[in-house]
Amino acid sequence: MKVPHLHTEVDKYQQILLCNTNRNKKDYLKSIKLRYGGKYNKIPNYFVEKTGKVHNLSENDTTEYYLNGYRDSGVIVICLENLGWFKRRSVDGKFVDWLGDIYKGDMFEKKWRGKFFWDTYTDRQVEETINLINTLCADNDIPNECVGHNVLVDGVEHFKGIVSRSNYNEYWTDINPSFNFDKL
Repeated sequence: MKVPHLHTEVDKYQQILLCNTNRNKKDYLKSIKLRYGGKYNKIPNYFVEKTGKVHNLSENDTTEYYLNGYRDSGVIVICLENLGWFKRRSVDGKFVDWLGDIYKGDMFEKKWRGKFFWDTYTDRQVEETINLINTLCADNDIPNECVGHNVLVDGVEHFKGIVSRSNYNEYWTDINPSFNFDKL
């Protein structure tokens, strides 16, 4: 896979941030295109579908992608297609996502951050994410080191390598517990 080098004003990238879409591919891509009249700037650099297909969405150095108060500059954001958490409706026992849409696919069960049921990442998606990370680390001189879990890390903004959005804040739920950090 050929990954285009990012055109940037940043002197040096220091981090790759993994996060979720919390929507299916179609709805996610539509939302970032149309939100705020097409002027939405919280766009990840890369998007990895469940099929493993990789999209380069932003060639900008700063994505302003949900780091709320932390530096965005020097961070490459990779967003994985994943619906996030589910809850069971008491009325009929069906699982629904945060939008109320019924979910019928595979689920990962683990209590984490007040939630119990999680969408899974596909093997192909994880493999292509790893390939993308390896390429981005080599091309941008980012240490190919990973925090290796999805819990809050004090001082994570200074870490050089691969982190997940949940490492920045104890309330964010991406990357969720179904992600295999051992492969990464």
